[in-house]
Amino acid sequence: MTPEPPPDATPPAPHATDPETKPRRKRSLLRLIGLLLSLLLVAMAMSVGGAEYYTSRPDFCGSCHIMDPYYETWAKDKHGAKLDVWCVECHYAPGEQHTVMAKFKGLSQLASYFSGRAGASRPRAHVNDASCLLSKCHGDGEHINKSLLIGEPRKEKRIIAGFETEVQRTPTVRFVHAKHLQVADRQKETDAALSEISSRLKSMMPAEAFTQVQAASRSIQPAADRDAAMVALMDKLGLSNYAKDALELLRLEHIRLRLAQLEGINCSACHTFDAKGANHFAVDQQTCFVCHFTNQEFNRDTAECLRCHEPPARKIAIHGLTETHATPTGAATLMDHQDIIDRKIECASCHFDVVSGSTTVTARDCASCHDQDRYLANFANRDTQVVEEYHRVHIAMQRARCPDCHRTIEHRLVDAQHVGMSSGFLQPVLQDCQHCHPNHHREQVDLLMGTGGHGVSVAMPNAMFGSRLNCRACHTQSGTDFKGDPLVKATQNTCLACHGDDYRKLFDQWMSEIQASVKELESSVVRAETLEKERRAAGRPLAPDSVKKIEAARANLQFVQSGNGIHNKNYALQLLDVSQREMDAVLALMAE
Repeated sequence: MTPEPPPDATPPAPHATDPETKPRRKRSLLRLIGLLLSLLLVAMAMSVGGAEYYTSRPDFCGSCHIMDPYYETWAKDKHGAKLDVWCVECHYAPGEQHTVMAKFKGLSQLASYFSGRAGASRPRAHVNDASCLLSKCHGDGEHINKSLLIGEPRKEKRIIAGFETEVQRTPTVRFVHAKHLQVADRQKETDAALSEISSRLKSMMPAEAFTQVQAASRSIQPAADRDAAMVALMDKLGLSNYAKDALELLRLEHIRLRLAQLEGINCSACHTFDAKGANHFAVDQQTCFVCHFTNQEFNRDTAECLRCHEPPARKIAIHGLTETHATPTGAATLMDHQDIIDRKIECASCHFDVVSGSTTVTARDCASCHDQDRYLANFANRDTQVVEEYHRVHIAMQRARCPDCHRTIEHRLVDAQHVGMSSGFLQPVLQDCQHCHPNHHREQVDLLMGTGGHGVSVAMPNAMFGSRLNCRACHTQSGTDFKGDPLVKATQNTCLACHGDDYRKLFDQWMSEIQASVKELESSVVRAETLEKERRAAGRPLAPDSVKKIEAARANLQFVQSGNGIHNKNYALQLLDVSQREMDAVLALMAE
């Protein structure tokens, strides 16, 4: 019988293979691993969160040297300097910043940087409209109906009455978002008008003829060309009586196209990075010019001047002296725009040169992005419907900007002091004729510019250049030339439209002075030429200098007659007077 151990004796240690020992050690190890993993996850989360916070800061974006101009302009404009709006708040759509897709975008930019591709071209950063329309930003809708002044007031130096004067130039264009973004009602009105006139034309002509007219109404030629083509088509079809309705169909179709293009427009189509560095998110006025002037007739529909511009409230100084050219009077004249508008005088009379350039899109422009023929399948035959689809795909879906496809168009006012220094001011009026008539109206243009004659060394441009008048200001009346061909002529009434009845006698006086001087010089030149021939036949020729004076007088006489001296009365009379004095001297010499 085995004796029992004493009650205070220590029990023997368990064997290493005791089944309760292993689970306890395993649980302890798992707890340790779990604690370490938790600490690691917390550290990783803090690192990722801190890294994301750090990389989301604008100064991190600015740490990359290729972002210098973008960061600097952001820091100066309202979004950065006043509101402290971070880059990620705009360049990520709401809710996108913390998504996997956003991280891939960031990684792609990082890859571009380290691969050397970054900086080869401008970064294509997009801003989603939803970012602009957040409740804390522009989502309150206050901007929709607000009238916004486009451009900044600036000071310019001008020469008035022979003195350099600093003039404050105030922008005259006001923009309202609602007119460009809320177009549904205008679309309905245009569609209704299109439907009505289409039905009327369809009922008045054969189906085949209507199909041709409808196709012509979808032309994307410049306004003057497509109008002329439509009139020619109606004549060809023997339907010239309906030409007015056909032209209205053409006009409405292009209004419909413009409204359809506005429907898909986004904020970044107009608001974009200012390459000059003045503003990070500025209005690109080139977008305005492309939309308003592409294939559009001057001062009509979308190109209507008073649709955007407010006439200056102050009176404008015109007819002042410049440093280079002299005008008949030394004092400037004040002109009131509102008075001109009330008289219904066309803006083209003075401002026909303010739009220049073409926004034509060529297949070569498309090829810079599209290298497959299928993308240009409809390009050669594009009409308003194809153009509408192009805009839907490129602007609404691809967020392209107008200058990405369209060439630059220039819209600016040339200061009056420079108008008379180059015949280029008259080029927009003449360009339609010069293709068929090289050097067309050379005498008239030179006479207006106060150049081209003999004996007057200083240019004497027409005084009306001081108020920016071009050919269209005076040539407003329909008429015919000596061959019976149609032309637009000037009459006394065009002067009276601006200056009032007080100029009726003055106009007659000018015409009388020119005619009298022309008649006097013509008589002197004919007499001098006759005597010169007699002297030459008698073996007593005139000195070469005297012969040149007769030739110069004949050239001046023909110049004033061909160019019509009333185009520049002062210069014409000056030329005639100089030549008359020369003829008097030559005739006195031959009488000896």
